Amino acid sequence: MRAIIFFFILPLMLSSCNNIGEQEIIVVPKDFKGYIIIIFNQKNGTPTKYEGKKRVYEIPSNGILRTQSNVNDGWQEFAEFYYEKIIPENKLPSYAEIKKVPTDTIVGFMGATGTVKKSSESEEHIEFSFYYIGTKSDIEQAQEQTEKLDIVKLAE
Repeated sequence: MRAIIFFFILPLMLSSCNNIGEQEIIVVPKDFKGYIIIIFNQKNGTPTKYEGKKRVYEIPSNGILRTQSNVNDGWQEFAEFYYEKIIPENKLPSYAEIKKVPTDTIVGFMGATGTVKKSSESEEHIEFSFYYIGTKSDIEQAQEQTEKLDIVKLAE
């Protein structure tokens, strides 16, 4: 029985690995702390930038980037986070689990990707991603702040 289940599950697992996203680099201003919101598919947004084959998001001081890029679907490694420039000494450690974030070190933290409808009458939607920069307590505070944000208004 296990062999039969394995042969049904294995192709599903392998097919889900075929969708590979682009690796991401997030560059923030010097000493930036807080949330980062990337709002995708914005006509008047920043054009897509690359460093080699990696997608680069240069985040403004307010933490909100409106980009012409499509949402980055698919499997990918953790985003790389840098202060000011993409050079080794400016790279921040990356984490995806809040319980593993050190309490006294500034890090880049993987948030979430989501979609929200522009209005209850419209089928148009806005795709976005959240990331965070800071110590563990900075990130927890920024997460509370993002829960109160209106993504539709931020996309306008």
